[in-house]
Amino acid sequence: DERRRAQVRRRLLDTPAPLPKARSRGWRPALALTSVGVAVFAVWMLYPSAPKPIAYRVDLGEESREVDLPIAAPLTRPVPVRFTDGSAVQLAPGTRARVTELTSEGATVQLDHGEVTVSVRHRKTTRWSVRAGPFFVRVTGTRFRVDWSPRDQSFELRVFEGQVRVTGPDTPARVVGEGGEMRVASKVQAPQETSDAAAEPPPTSSEPGTPSQTRKVEHRETSTRPPSAALKLKLPPKQSETEAGGATAVQSQSPELEAATPEAEPSSTESPTEEPAPPSEPWKLFFERGDYEQALVELTPEDIERALWQAESAQLMELGAAARRANDRRAGYIYSVIRSRFAGSRAAADAAFMLARMYFHAGSPQTAATWLETYLREQPGGRFARAAAGRLVEAYQQAADIDRARVAAERYLARYPEGPHAKLARSVLE
Repeated sequence: DERRRAQVRRRLLDTPAPLPKARSRGWRPALALTSVGVAVFAVWMLYPSAPKPIAYRVDLGEESREVDLPIAAPLTRPVPVRFTDGSAVQLAPGTRARVTELTSEGATVQLDHGEVTVSVRHRKTTRWSVRAGPFFVRVTGTRFRVDWSPRDQSFELRVFEGQVRVTGPDTPARVVGEGGEMRVASKVQAPQETSDAAAEPPPTSSEPGTPSQTRKVEHRETSTRPPSAALKLKLPPKQSETEAGGATAVQSQSPELEAATPEAEPSSTESPTEEPAPPSEPWKLFFERGDYEQALVELTPEDIERALWQAESAQLMELGAAARRANDRRAGYIYSVIRSRFAGSRAAADAAFMLARMYFHAGSPQTAATWLETYLREQPGGRFARAAAGRLVEAYQQAADIDRARVAAERYLARYPEGPHAKLARSVLE
């Protein structure tokens, strides 16, 4: 039909042709976001993050990164402060100090008063320092001791290993090497007599820079490490028998221990006709004769301190045993020094066992258990191994730590099924 064909043709020509469909570009924003995300992740992974500062543990406490917290050692024993970088600071009895700064490379310790022994483990980047009043000691890896008395403004340093750099008032910066000493003491001069009653009183020693105050600086470096005559030791006073009370329980009641730590033979009371010349180190005469009990009575605190850092480990173990027999509260300090000086040796492990016994009889079974675990870890086949394993069961039982008591009991029975503590171990496992 021509007419219908013409109408259809007209409609077809009048209808606009469809436009080509536009290509979608929605993937471009997604791709951009993905690229940005990948770049941010790569930067986050490759960019070095801020290093974490080291932490420290006071005595047997928890790890901490708190700064400016006072750390005080009692008069009866020293207090160790151990850091996660392997360094350690031991506070002598009666010492007060603070950790004022912690970084990933070290720490800064502020000594308020007393004496600290510092052992810094050297690493690639080590930044350690000790402040004592106006004195600043910077170290990278060494072992040394600092004594500071704010009352008379006296500062003393002795370096055992490595070297340190010291700065302070009226003293130029200097390096003190192994075996060296440095002492700075302020002395107040007595005022001159005057007949003028209206004269002004002399300035007090607390005012720095006054004419009445003089500062004496001594610096010495030797390989023989001579003792310091001005050493101020904060050792606790000896405890009398009437004051000791129940402290007699610290003495050994274990036959195994008594057999391993024989009593020192009494010295002869006969005096020679000629008085020998006093030795340069008085403690050596007592130690050579085996008069350790007498040494604790007659030697000055300075002599005892020199002996602790110069005598052999076997001699110090005998001195610690004498202190325990005499109920001398310095026994714990003696054993702590042994562990510090002879770390890793059998004497250090034996000292840990003695500390465990002292804490056990003093009513601190949990602390005793920690020292017993230390001994068994360091000397699993040592001469006190059986006694330590049995006492560990007893310590955990008294501390009401049932889970650890059962573990200790199983270990004891596996190794000593007929030992003295076997009955106790079986009762714990029932």
